[in-house]
Amino acid sequence: MIGSEVVERVDRFTNLGSLISPCGLVCDEMSARIQKARLAFTNLRHLWRRRDIRLSTKGRVYCAAVCSVLVYGSETWLVRVEDIRRLLVFDHRCLRNIARISWDHRVSNAVVRKRVLGMDGKSIDEVVKLHQLRWLGHVLLMPNNRLPRRAMFCCIGVDWKKGRGGQTKTWLKSMKSLTSGLSHAGRCRLPGWGPLDDSNRWLETLNDMAQNRLQWRRCIHSLCSPKF
Repeated sequence: MIGSEVVERVDRFTNLGSLISPCGLVCDEMSARIQKARLAFTNLRHLWRRRDIRLSTKGRVYCAAVCSVLVYGSETWLVRVEDIRRLLVFDHRCLRNIARISWDHRVSNAVVRKRVLGMDGKSIDEVVKLHQLRWLGHVLLMPNNRLPRRAMFCCIGVDWKKGRGGQTKTWLKSMKSLTSGLSHAGRCRLPGWGPLDDSNRWLETLNDMAQNRLQWRRCIHSLCSPKF
């Protein structure tokens, strides 16, 4: 009850277009995203079938009308390997449909993506990573009294007990893993990612980096660039 209003207790609810689940995982939200993106893709099938429209134009429409629906709210997703795999399967199927390349043609997904989206076309997992890093930088620039920043820097209480079934990976832990590539600058080790560093030391290091927007963009580019 909030004031005099009785609030119904539910297992999950939708907030700002995103499905919120009690366990904090994004399985249900991802299923809803894929379903909505599939509907957007189907509504544009007349465009995909037209041969008088360049493939690059179709690729731009796909990114604007389908991919944006698919990765909506991904800034705060706690994604697992199987979650990314589901997104990639849907993305590859759509791109092959646009390019009219079936699985029997034995053309790799990377080649199909380049044909439709161009040389700079990013895969879905790269897009999700980019969105999360941008959101992380945005939160780091917030004043200390803002709730998202306070939630990011808070620590788990001493009386908190981990539930059964293995260690739960939080969004903060996933961000620490995602930004671990910044732990070294040349031959120098930056504080925060070492086993003996304080739990929030890496956030303080990133906070210093994020104060310079140009420097933070370079950090994002470094983390999102393909490693060969």
